Amino acid sequence: MDFSKKRGINGDGFGLNTGNAEERFLVDIFSQITERLKQKYNYSDTELFKMWNSENSLLVPVSIFSGKLSPSEALTKFMKENCDLTYHEISELIGRDERGVWANYKRSIKKMPWPFEISDSIAVPVSIFVPGKSILESLIIYLKDAKKMRNNRIAKLLNKNPANIWTVHNRAKKKENKNES
Repeated sequence: MDFSKKRGINGDGFGLNTGNAEERFLVDIFSQITERLKQKYNYSDTELFKMWNSENSLLVPVSIFSGKLSPSEALTKFMKENCDLTYHEISELIGRDERGVWANYKRSIKKMPWPFEISDSIAVPVSIFVPGKSILESLIIYLKDAKKMRNNRIAKLLNKNPANIWTVHNRAKKKENKNES
């Protein structure tokens, strides 16, 4: 998405008035951000488009999944406490039953009554969590296939064994192949 090469109808880039310095500056910053996301974090043009144009552009830090909570508990706790979402909104975003979201949150606050300490880490869009796969399967599929990460790196991020990462990825791929048939 090199926005400097895109041209509007009048040839001045997005149809913007080239005399407006602020617009040129913002387009330049946007271009730099998208290039950085593509180079450093392996985002595709499609992922960037969805991220900038989606209501589900909520990003979830991967570091929340490395603690003692189950992936579904961690995701629910993060969305409830850090994003101030209701159980209904969370259930709609991740495609899970509202009662299950409520139960996951209640279990998470018993296990971890303090808030998450969010470290600088990779973030994933909430839209990757789909009903056909577990939270962990969705996360690993995204990190491995979309972000092109190796099992060892994913294992370090999630504080898990690399062999478990391979097993979960393999199981999720089998589910995808079964659903395609």
